[in-house]
Amino acid sequence: MREKGALKNKELLELAYSILHNSDEYLNFIAPDKREYCIWTDGLNALLGKEMTSELTKSDMDTLVTMELKLRLLDLENIQIPDVPPPVPKEPSTYDFVYDFSQQHT
Repeated sequence: MREKGALKNKELLELAYSILHNSDEYLNFIAPDKREYCIWTDGLNALLGKEMTSELTKSDMDTLVTMELKLRLLDLENIQIPDVPPPVPKEPSTYDFVYDFSQQHT
């Protein structure tokens, strides 16, 4: 039982962060999950002009770098990438085109 409680406390500590207020007062927070923790701590770091260092930011940066690399490779193969996006098609007259799995077909 003790190990389970210790594990739960460790998980809570990994989601906790504090804000120092008025030089001697702390505002303590515990995020509901890791993603929310990353969003809040990155947001606070950005407001303070510091580097955003969370796992979520690193993952997003990796995605952006990979996309940029793929675009540059397309350019090397002389594949033209348009400067203007294609026009958005008009909306369908009805959105009732989803297959209904609840009906049985024979």
